[in-house]
Amino acid sequence: MALLLALLAACSSSTPLMALLFDMPPPGQAQPSELQVRQPRRTPPPSGPVFKVSQAHLDSLAALAKAGPPPNWPELFKQLPKDDEDNIDWMAALESKLITPKGVIDDKDKDPGRTADDDIELSTSGKPNRMVVFSHSTHTQWLTCNNCHNAIFKREAGSAKITMDDIDEGKYCGVCHDKVALAQPSGCKGCHKPIKKS
Repeated sequence: MALLLALLAACSSSTPLMALLFDMPPPGQAQPSELQVRQPRRTPPPSGPVFKVSQAHLDSLAALAKAGPPPNWPELFKQLPKDDEDNIDWMAALESKLITPKGVIDDKDKDPGRTADDDIELSTSGKPNRMVVFSHSTHTQWLTCNNCHNAIFKREAGSAKITMDDIDEGKYCGVCHDKVALAQPSGCKGCHKPIKKS
């Protein structure tokens, strides 16, 4: 309360406190005839953009705008042929030219083209009712030799003892299959062919 009374007393007299609080000239100094324009207390922000955008970034934005909206994959997948388990039959889509995969990802790279088209019958243990057939022609329409040889498979016949456990653990065929190619179980019959009874 005492502070409030002191402030009221200071405001009611001609003291430097009034000049300080109310922007008045001190006692004994004449009021200026013109309004004084004060300089800003802070430095104004620079005009123009606050950050710089690289030309490469602008080019990539222009390319995205030119490319249009991204594909509606679920709708596109509905148009592709299906196998008897209602999964996409990628080979039928390829053969009917509904899809046309590129030979290389980067257009600057040379496309090595297709390679061997032979089928390889793999030996199986026991007396299976299905044999395992690896189709080069199925794979070489998507891939080149060095996608698989020699990192995943050696070129020498019989150099790998492949089991389904290995494949399920992501080795051999499992490097791609059940990840980016052919979901189980529909993909199984692509390699496991019934043995024809003679």
